[in-house]
Amino acid sequence: MITYLSFRNFRGFQLLELDDLKQITLLSGKNNVGKSSALEGTFLLLDHVNPQSFTKINAFRGNTVIPVSTSLWEVVFYQMDTKQPLEIKAVFDGEPSALRYLRDDSFVPSDPSILPDIMNQFVSAAKESYSLKYTFNKGKYQEEGHFVINQSSLFRNIKTTEKNNFIEPLPHTQFINHLIATSDADVVGWFGKMELAGNKQLVIDALKIIEPSIADISTIAINGVVQLYGKMGDQLMPLKLLGDGVNRLLYMVLSMIGNPNSIILIDEIETGFHYSLQEKLWDVIAKTALEFNCQIIATTHSYECIAGALEGIADAGAQNSFCYYRLDKEGAAHQANRFNHDLLATATASDMEVR
Repeated sequence: MITYLSFRNFRGFQLLELDDLKQITLLSGKNNVGKSSALEGTFLLLDHVNPQSFTKINAFRGNTVIPVSTSLWEVVFYQMDTKQPLEIKAVFDGEPSALRYLRDDSFVPSDPSILPDIMNQFVSAAKESYSLKYTFNKGKYQEEGHFVINQSSLFRNIKTTEKNNFIEPLPHTQFINHLIATSDADVVGWFGKMELAGNKQLVIDALKIIEPSIADISTIAINGVVQLYGKMGDQLMPLKLLGDGVNRLLYMVLSMIGNPNSIILIDEIETGFHYSLQEKLWDVIAKTALEFNCQIIATTHSYECIAGALEGIADAGAQNSFCYYRLDKEGAAHQANRFNHDLLATATASDMEVR
């Protein structure tokens, strides 16, 4: 579990620190204060070895970019200044880690393991533009590498301190927002693993908070297309036809059940859910996260969501596993005000503005 995060020169942050995160963490604050950026930075930290990591965090905002430094990675640097190091730090289960990116105009690959044609593209790219150097460390483990763009293609090399250049795995991380289309293959695959483990009823019970008539869920293939169907009375219907709320909750729950010990990042968690469902929604999320040892970091704009979280977390008996941050910004300076469950309950009962 992540218990500390800091972002320096990332997106709109000169510096933001979040200390003493809990297994279920909720972020709020005014528009453009950096709530989504905090999730994106966390995802980048955990997905940094993927050559498409920058493409992904651009896609989270609906931006489809071609591999050009100005649109691919410069946009994640504070004021797009790649000469100032971008740093994301975290503490995983008590072990510090740090990811660092910095422009490198001098890099020319010399790794003989790179195929000659790729080597030529690296060299050409180094002459035509610049590379982005990165380093990562977690405890004694270290990585070092470069990203290089050439001819609308992105290349990355990496060296680690481990034997045979072994890359130490990080927790599975899932980013969920209203712009990212859920993958049928992922959903069906996670459902299959969950059903084999005997956990299907957990999903059915979760979806019942939105659609009480769901009695069963089946995997059905028609003309080679595999989908999940819900049984309501005597009728089978594709779950995709049951609305955004059902499918969003399905994706959240399956992300946890299908990937135990993972980190789930949910932007604007209230989207797609009626305010009257917020307490039950948070009860399901908290119980599932605790049972499958997943960490939830979510954002919201909604007072109803915050109030629902307080009630749902209490219903799940997860008060000690919850914390809330209100992010504020004054000029270029960011501040995170932390509330535990009891303090947040007191603040909302006193009609304090905590969003």
